[in-house]
Amino acid sequence: MIINKITLSQITKYQGASAPFFIADIVRIIPNRDVGEFHMEKIDLHMHSDYSDDADYPVAELIARCLREGVTTLAVTDHNSAFSFAESLKWRSDSLNIISGIEIDCTFQGRNFHLLGYGFTPSDDFSQVYENFNNIQRELVPVKLTKLRELGFFIDDENLARLANGRLPQEEQMGEAILEDERNADNPLLLPYRSGGERADMPLINFYWDFFGPNKVCYQPVTYPALEDMADLIRNNGGIPVIAHIGANLKEEHEAMLELMLESGVAGIEVFSSYHDEALAQRLYNFACEQGAYVTCGSDFHGRNKPKIEVGTCQYNREQLAEIQRFIDVVSKGSHQA
Repeated sequence: MIINKITLSQITKYQGASAPFFIADIVRIIPNRDVGEFHMEKIDLHMHSDYSDDADYPVAELIARCLREGVTTLAVTDHNSAFSFAESLKWRSDSLNIISGIEIDCTFQGRNFHLLGYGFTPSDDFSQVYENFNNIQRELVPVKLTKLRELGFFIDDENLARLANGRLPQEEQMGEAILEDERNADNPLLLPYRSGGERADMPLINFYWDFFGPNKVCYQPVTYPALEDMADLIRNNGGIPVIAHIGANLKEEHEAMLELMLESGVAGIEVFSSYHDEALAQRLYNFACEQGAYVTCGSDFHGRNKPKIEVGTCQYNREQLAEIQRFIDVVSKGSHQA
């Protein structure tokens, strides 16, 4: 069995990370086909650092976590932000491939989706994406809070600001502030999200889906930049646009929508996702291969907001891994340092 260890100089780099880990945690087992052994390589191209408005891991801690879990190729894909890439490059090495990434809110065919971008060169275009998204959110936050209060929820503004940590508060943080407020202790609407409740496995993200998802009671219609324009922006900066977790946005007719997206500039499909069961992943994989689209995988790790989701947990077989690696080989050639 062949052991590939991270060098002493690399280990020294990681000592500044607040998340503890040990040398044994960052040893990778490499396939040794001579003895018939195989270790499936862990790839995770969808995760969030605290540059995202709903995640809580600093880049250093996020990458340390990836190393502990044996991830060998990663992309940090923060919401509407490419700021993490320059910081993450400190950890790129022969043992850890890091690709530039972003996840952009966009609108297509009257519905909102998330578009992933990979391998781009960061530019002012991405700063504009970030500013545009924040401007939209500044208008929506007061409306969302009003909707929640109309339902009878008490919200402590100071606690909400603390949870937001200097950023615009997101729906998950609103839910957390509501759940923490003792004045809401007896509100029956919150029982599913408290200990033992049917939605308590991931209470914050479930609160978001149940109250702010499409057609839910607090849902606010919003139009984001067109998917076609965001795909062009990613391409114009040397990257590859990939549609994220289609199963989280649509419950049926995935292939029909994906076909339209591929015609509109999308080049790949996030097939293996924490939102996709095995049957859907296989369907999407077959469709991507038939269409000649790139195949990618991603956990969508956020930290506290999605506690059941861990980095590097995508499931794929050897054939599927080869397709994912084909994408990585292409995108890595265009992934530039800041």
